Amino acid sequence: MQVSDLTKREHRWFLWVTMATLAAFTAIATDLYLPAFTQVASDFVVTTKEIQFTLFSFFVGMAFGQLIWGPFSDRHGRKPAVLLGIAIFIVASIACVFAPNLWFLVIARAAQAFGGSVTMLASRAIVRDLFTGNEMARTMSAVSSIFMAAPILAPTLGAAILAFGSWHLIFVGLAIFGALAGLNFLRMPETLPVQARTDHSLREILVNYGRIAKNTEFRFAIMQVMSQTLMLFTYVTMIPSVMMVELGLTPGEFGVMFGTNALALIVGSQVNFRILKRVSVRKALKWFVIIQASGAFALLFAANTWHSVWVIVPILMVTIGVGSSIAGNSTTLAMAPFTSGAAQASGVVGIAQSVAAALISGLLSLIAGEPIIKMTFTMATIATIAITVLIIREKKYGKDTPRGIN
Repeated sequence: MQVSDLTKREHRWFLWVTMATLAAFTAIATDLYLPAFTQVASDFVVTTKEIQFTLFSFFVGMAFGQLIWGPFSDRHGRKPAVLLGIAIFIVASIACVFAPNLWFLVIARAAQAFGGSVTMLASRAIVRDLFTGNEMARTMSAVSSIFMAAPILAPTLGAAILAFGSWHLIFVGLAIFGALAGLNFLRMPETLPVQARTDHSLREILVNYGRIAKNTEFRFAIMQVMSQTLMLFTYVTMIPSVMMVELGLTPGEFGVMFGTNALALIVGSQVNFRILKRVSVRKALKWFVIIQASGAFALLFAANTWHSVWVIVPILMVTIGVGSSIAGNSTTLAMAPFTSGAAQASGVVGIAQSVAAALISGLLSLIAGEPIIKMTFTMATIATIAITVLIIREKKYGKDTPRGIN
């Protein structure tokens, strides 16, 4: 397959699925493992609070990895970086299977995240290599819809695996997933031509990170990316308590509800795909942020008036469903200014998402109150921040053009 083939309509689904698979590595490795916390704690004779160290080390490995893999990918190409990272991910997953104690597992999880972090970073960089403007945003949105469905569906899949055996099977599954993803990626051509690669010293790499951080368009876009990540992980963290404790859904009913919201992400991506044929990325992003904010405020109102699943779930489907469009469009705007060093910019996007996910998960555990009030109030607060960022950006740049990024 040639690079030019990837932009053709007949290869669209291959590209989308391959990029989404890469983007979902760390999300799957994190959320597939969550249902196993109590079992791992029992095996190692530790508390579930101590098991949190395996999650913390994973986030550290993921953040550090993206700082390293970004310059590596820009220098050596996307394909060597991804294949090396997947190899590390597979070896570390196997190490997790044979972990004799908690601290071995903590280290192995950090190594697993370090290897897997390159895949998330490379998926965005490859899209940036291949596309610009609205076509880039449409592809980012399609990839984001599958990536964002991962943290919604993975815990259910993890629980299903545990029904057939011990927690070790989860890491066996992750190793197999890595191997299959690696074999599929071998079909991908290298998307970063030799003449576009960088050969920066450490000082130049650090200067380039500073240049990325100083870019005004990037800063506005990254705040929208983080707002969407905060919104998604507020939902993922709180929704089990809201639906099964407060609204009385059975585990089976909750699974169906969870699945409908994952489907809403994919539908939202397809809506965005078609809208971007008619309007600019910025204009589409603006309206999706407004729709999500309206949904968040409606949820807060409903939480204080009607405690009905038939009211809450439809509003949730709209509020969460536009998330893939917001994530895809804001990531496009964040990376659009960087034709050189795209992987470094992608790494900063990934770190911002990781920090936002870790921050909101920890914050929600400290806030007291009824789950439904806590979830909807937090989502409304995040929506207010997102709208504020949007207004400030609009005032700075004014009206956008009918089409395109600029």
